[in-house]
Amino acid sequence: MTQITVQDLPGIREEYKDKKIVFCSGSFDLTHVGHILFFEDCKKLGDILVVGVGSDNIVKKNKGDKRPILNEFIRIKTIDSLKPVDYCLLDFVSNKDNPLYFLDVALKELKPDIYVINEDAFDTPYREELCKRLNVKLSILPRSCPPEFEGISTTQIVDKVKSL
Repeated sequence: MTQITVQDLPGIREEYKDKKIVFCSGSFDLTHVGHILFFEDCKKLGDILVVGVGSDNIVKKNKGDKRPILNEFIRIKTIDSLKPVDYCLLDFVSNKDNPLYFLDVALKELKPDIYVINEDAFDTPYREELCKRLNVKLSILPRSCPPEFEGISTTQIVDKVKSL
């Protein structure tokens, strides 16, 4: 498990040219078992899992002024320590005209075999078109977890803490 930068992505593709590389990205604020299940599902699709972690600015823009709860350094260290994750990198500030600019750059530089999103990801049509243009397979996973995990989410955790 290693933290990398976007400049490292072409080297990873070269190093693992005979392996199936999977890429996913997200905020991963208050990392919980739902995120871990997602990473495990991503890893099952290939050999190497690269995870993009949203910067504080990106999370604030996408989730609102009170987020992130944990800063980008804590979040990337947490993701970097998870067993299914081989590499992780921090999203940089997106182009103001294209909130998915990081995704464009990451997919162009890494050239993963598969890009994975959840079924409720924002701007899925853009992601589909980007993958088609870059010849990257898009895998859309349903959000699911075993009943014993109570359909856990960051929002549910925050609401529970607030109610205490």
